[in-house]
Amino acid sequence: MRSLHDDDEIAPAFTLSCPGYQGPGKHAGGSCSPGNLSFCISDAVIAQIEHDDLLESWQEAVLLSPEAALRISEQAGDRLAETIELGLEAADLAEAVADAAVVFLLAMKRQGISDPKRIPPCTVMWNGQDHRESVLLGA
Repeated sequence: MRSLHDDDEIAPAFTLSCPGYQGPGKHAGGSCSPGNLSFCISDAVIAQIEHDDLLESWQEAVLLSPEAALRISEQAGDRLAETIELGLEAADLAEAVADAAVVFLLAMKRQGISDPKRIPPCTVMWNGQDHRESVLLGA
């Protein structure tokens, strides 16, 4: 197994992009059902969090301490980065999407988003070297 910290290797990274929450009144067709949250994993997989799952996951995220949220996000981000590096074609997509959702929702929480219905268009970029995300809101 390769070490993620070898000097000649680039740390695994990925990007999650989201057009923002599109409530039922804002739905303009496309592949996302009204009230669901869609996002793209590294331009390879378009995923969707169903409305009820989004609300339940958000409530769980709100209850986490900052330390627990950071630890959980690091674990999910590192797993997803490794999965992407090995190839999504051979991966368990349900697990990859679950890890991406964890990273995404906890990143939104850390950005001060108070309600999942207020998630704006954004991009979450994972830096495997720092085991941390950067967020561009409105992107």
